[in-house]
Amino acid sequence: MTTGGPAQAVHDLSEAFAARDLDAALACFTPGDDVGYAGSELTETAAGRAALTALLGKVLRRPEAYSWKAGDVVVHDLGDHAYVFAEATGTAHPDGGVEENFPYRVSGLVEQVNGRWLWRHCQGGEPSA
Repeated sequence: MTTGGPAQAVHDLSEAFAARDLDAALACFTPGDDVGYAGSELTETAAGRAALTALLGKVLRRPEAYSWKAGDVVVHDLGDHAYVFAEATGTAHPDGGVEENFPYRVSGLVEQVNGRWLWRHCQGGEPSA
């Protein structure tokens, strides 16, 4: 995977999801209320800090953790902002079960804040066949 620069945001959020660490996941997003997330499921959308906190809290309390490993990350550099897109392999890590891999995509707008690339809006989803 390409890491560093804007692509690092893809890796950092995956690490937070794998650890089921809500604080770490929220720290992957820019400060303030102008943030958003959309996941694979119809109900997995959040706009604003409170909705993001509620949604990620619900996802991270599931009886399985999630992570993804991206290949090359396409980055459209816009100065202190960038659009990132990554084809990835997602992994579900069920409690006491067998891991399952699946195709996954992560994309969105990241912004450099205090030297770190953070999500302004992130969309992660499983492409259908």
